[in-house]
Amino acid sequence: MASAALKSALRERLDVLQALWMRRDAKGIVDALYTQTTEIAGPGNEPLVQGPEELAGLVRALVDGSRGAAIRLDRIHALGGAAAYTWVTWSVLPLDGEAFSMKSLFVWVLTDSGWRIAADMYAEGEIPA
Repeated sequence: MASAALKSALRERLDVLQALWMRRDAKGIVDALYTQTTEIAGPGNEPLVQGPEELAGLVRALVDGSRGAAIRLDRIHALGGAAAYTWVTWSVLPLDGEAFSMKSLFVWVLTDSGWRIAADMYAEGEIPA
């Protein structure tokens, strides 16, 4: 289980991610949310995407392919005092067409700069409530 403080801290981070996405600020997302060693995997990404430049390129492509996105925090689990994971569901508004859902598993680590995503696995669909 996660404490109220952890839930609040990670919700705040997701709010930052959502706000930066709405501003189409891919570099800001990488700088504010990821570590220097974050790895991301998702449809069409073989092998893992890692490193600030590669992450920025992937995030730029995702941001540029949408009009916006909203993130729902579905589940959170603490992994000790300095790590946690969350399941989230994204509601993505593509440039054309109707909104669709994506799901992500974020692995979080507590750094000197606060909570950051160490790993991200995303796929189509949503996490059931």
